Amino acid sequence: MDKSEFYDFMLSVITDMERQGRYSTAHVYHCALKSAVKYGGHSLHMEDLTPGWLQSYQEYLLRQSLLWNTISTYMRMLRAVYNRAVDMGLAPYIPRQFKNVFTGRYANHQRALKKGEIKRVLLEDVVEEEADRSSESEPAASSDSRNLGWARACLELMLRFHGIPFIDLANLRKVDLRNGYLTIRRHKTGMPLSITVDAAAMKLLRRYANNDPSSPYLLNILNGSLSGKEAYKDYQRALRMLNLQLYRLSRVCRLGKRLSSYAAKHHTISI
Repeated sequence: MDKSEFYDFMLSVITDMERQGRYSTAHVYHCALKSAVKYGGHSLHMEDLTPGWLQSYQEYLLRQSLLWNTISTYMRMLRAVYNRAVDMGLAPYIPRQFKNVFTGRYANHQRALKKGEIKRVLLEDVVEEEADRSSESEPAASSDSRNLGWARACLELMLRFHGIPFIDLANLRKVDLRNGYLTIRRHKTGMPLSITVDAAAMKLLRRYANNDPSSPYLLNILNGSLSGKEAYKDYQRALRMLNLQLYRLSRVCRLGKRLSSYAAKHHTISI
């Protein structure tokens, strides 16, 4: 492997992450790598990542209609990999290399739902067949139980549980629910969060409970028999299905905006 070539070096970084079980981070790095290679080619070398090249790459990403936060993520991944190469003596140090490209965070409040919209999504009667009238170009829903009702239940649980992300909901264990209290272990920080489960949330937990005695998971979202990279892929499939069904739900409820799992991040509810 010629580590002076950017592709080879970044691929080795991604491989190391996967070996350490950091599949989510590795996935983001791989997306950044594919994007950079699509623009600069596989023969891109470390020294090619000049401030001028980075600015041109950013302009290319904007022409591709990427969001600013996605652009920032890609740039921060490139910066982290380049800095690692500098530390290893494989790339020249370039002062203020990323000064003229966006590496911050863009506050986008369009994902936030108004109180009335939340009530409409959670309380409005939804008939599955209504969503089937959507555009034929829309991806087909799964044939399993992950329908609009499942997606709405996931969203409501995330909202009731202090706006937790879907990964925390999916990874809830049966042992986490005891005597009306739920211990949520945050995937990002590892910090536990103990909350009281109200009657409405308990009803949803029971309805969508994992009834496989061999599975450690509380909810029927993840396959308890998988581990490592296969378990990560299983979670990604569930997340994609959730976002697809939430999108369909937003159309059925005529929200006028795309609903995704990120909506729970901006809210907590008490209905």
